[in-house]
Amino acid sequence: MFEKIVSQLSFSPALVGQLSFYAKRLKKEQTTRRLGLVFVALALVVQSLVVFQPPQSANAANASDMIPGGLGLGSSRSYNNFLGPYDRNERNLKDIFNYFGITRDEILGAGNNYSHFTVNNKISWGFENRAGATAVSITNGSGTPVSTLYGRPLKANNPVNAEIYSYIGYSQKVGWFAIMQACGNLVTDIYPSPPPAPTPPTPTPAKITAKKSAINVTQGSIDATKTTAKVNDKLTFSLTATNTGQTATSIDFNDNIADTLSFSKLIDDGGGTLNTTTKVLSWPAVSVPAGATVTKKFTVQMNSSLETTKTDCTLVNSFTGSTITVPVGCTLPPANILLSKTAQNESQGNIVASSKPAKEKDQITFTLTAENKGGSAKIVTFEDMIGDTLEYSKLIDNGGGTYNESTRTLAWPSINLKAGEKEIRTFTVQILAQIPATPAGQSDPSSYDCRIENVFGTDVIIDVTCPGPKVIEQIVPELPKTGPGENMIFAGVVLSIVTFFYFRSKQLSTEVRLIRRDLNRGTI
Repeated sequence: MFEKIVSQLSFSPALVGQLSFYAKRLKKEQTTRRLGLVFVALALVVQSLVVFQPPQSANAANASDMIPGGLGLGSSRSYNNFLGPYDRNERNLKDIFNYFGITRDEILGAGNNYSHFTVNNKISWGFENRAGATAVSITNGSGTPVSTLYGRPLKANNPVNAEIYSYIGYSQKVGWFAIMQACGNLVTDIYPSPPPAPTPPTPTPAKITAKKSAINVTQGSIDATKTTAKVNDKLTFSLTATNTGQTATSIDFNDNIADTLSFSKLIDDGGGTLNTTTKVLSWPAVSVPAGATVTKKFTVQMNSSLETTKTDCTLVNSFTGSTITVPVGCTLPPANILLSKTAQNESQGNIVASSKPAKEKDQITFTLTAENKGGSAKIVTFEDMIGDTLEYSKLIDNGGGTYNESTRTLAWPSINLKAGEKEIRTFTVQILAQIPATPAGQSDPSSYDCRIENVFGTDVIIDVTCPGPKVIEQIVPELPKTGPGENMIFAGVVLSIVTFFYFRSKQLSTEVRLIRRDLNRGTI
């Protein structure tokens, strides 16, 4: 268009008006190109900051991490970020690795092997309980419990074929192990073997003589009244009659063993006859000369189970005024504590909270139940890790409990839960008015994953209605991976194109100005 106007200007001076109009349009275009150049330059500055100053995760650490914040990224990555806390036994790291049988030399060996492994069936160990986790009580060198560790398959919150960057080593006891770069957590192929059970103490034997006596044959023929009879022990009772008179007499040997048979069974009647109705063991009349002693014996065997709810666990037996009492090691049925948890969404009509996604400002009440189904009392502590719950909510009613910010645990005082008793604790949270779009955790993908996950005996998982960016995050977990080279090439191409159009516009403007000057002088 510009060439056409210039070529016909000498033949048609009326085209000067069109040339002026074209000059104004070029001036506007030049202004537009200049603004485009400025904005592209600013964009390049921002792009450079992104390339040379990579963004940091907004949720890089988790309370379950052994090394909060991990071992560092890029030039900040250092194995000393793990060795330092280990040597100082921070968070009982040295006790944990000693419990697994991993020595310091084996840990140092792993520091020379920074690589990655595939998730598959690997087990990750951390400090917080999660669904499907196995709890292990960690003890120090003296056998005192110092911490609780939770082992959970990595594939529970990672793709099974995902690659995890770690320091990888080998232990003589547990075999392959790794220390994850992102959080410092231990990863193994197996669960550790529990420590051996303590050796039960051996009873101290004792011996006395009486008109009626009993010995515990199983425990070394010791005086049964001085030791506790245990399951399947064999007890031999002796009935002795001594005639201290001057003439002979006839006596009957009758022994009511009903109380004895409450925890045992007769295996040798010693020649007597047991009345199964009255539980009296009797022998025929015996003549006892003066100064003579006659003895009758019988043997019972303790039952294979001595569990009972009785409070008086003894065998009481009398013969001619002589009474003996044999203590019995009966036991109460063990405590059987059943823990369970439920949740109701009060804002949506008291429905089961897990049946429908929670919305902004919904009030959800959690009910924690502990019931003793056994026969013995047990100390029970209500503790609920609600850190994941409070990512999308706030605690508005602690139900009398105390919330610990550092461990993200809501706890109530310990109670002695007797057999058959049930205790309930409740607390209420309210979903935040504005649900955060915080990205999922780097070391713990279950953090900020649009779900409230809570475990107390049973699992409670509640979906949360998250904002749009979280939906995009779940569909597209990360941007295309490009390095500094690709970014700078793209920026250079964009800069070249914008610069070309800017200078082209400026050249056309100069040519129009020269033509108008020549036209005014009459040279064309």
